[in-house]
Amino acid sequence: MRGRRSFAAALAGLLAAGLTACALPEAARRSSETLKKGWDFDSDGLRILYKGPSAIVMAAGDLALYSMRPARSSAAEPVVKWFRFYDGPMRSEEEVAILCHLDSATHISSIRRIEDPVAVEARYEAWHYPACIEVTPGEYQVTVSYYSRKTVAQELLATTTTSESTTDSTTRWSASPGAVYVLAAVIGRPAVAPGQGPGYRPRRKTKELWDMSFKLEVSHWKATIVQLPKTAQLDLPIKAHREAWRRHEGRR
Repeated sequence: MRGRRSFAAALAGLLAAGLTACALPEAARRSSETLKKGWDFDSDGLRILYKGPSAIVMAAGDLALYSMRPARSSAAEPVVKWFRFYDGPMRSEEEVAILCHLDSATHISSIRRIEDPVAVEARYEAWHYPACIEVTPGEYQVTVSYYSRKTVAQELLATTTTSESTTDSTTRWSASPGAVYVLAAVIGRPAVAPGQGPGYRPRRKTKELWDMSFKLEVSHWKATIVQLPKTAQLDLPIKAHREAWRRHEGRR
């Protein structure tokens, strides 16, 4: 009996180790995504001071949790994220309307049908920032935020420009079946912010190094939606990205 028990315990340990080894790549991928999101300075700026430490704890939890259970799918999630505002399986392209971002600075924070009183967050997970969303035909209201951070370096001089919306833009979307739309930001002429903007000029030993200054500007902005003609859609990889996400959903 003791020999049988030892054999059963060894077999159980071997199976657990095998399952952990199979799940470890997926656990590492999830943990890496959590860390990358928490320490994304380009997207969050100084907010990483509190988001970063939290991401470390969450990443450790992801690694421990998902390495101890088989992953639902061995296939990695597509790099280009997708979101659809309807239940059931993905419908054909002729049955839905697709809205894609013109650049990564805009983000659809919520969407709702005109007749619905409550809006829904337009992403599946906290780390998802879909490049495109799709809906069934109808009238919708989308709420859009804006964040962009760019650094231009010239010899010893580096200039970083951060543009962030302090208020969201709300726009109406008349979605037609089989149509593709793009979402873009229209930004007005910048002007110097009222009052004295933030400034910082530390002491320096040379004239070339460690000189830092800030300039604050404000402007009006709004989100706009434009329908693409059929000829323009042929040059975009929208169908390939959508098909990749459809296959991913089938494996989940």
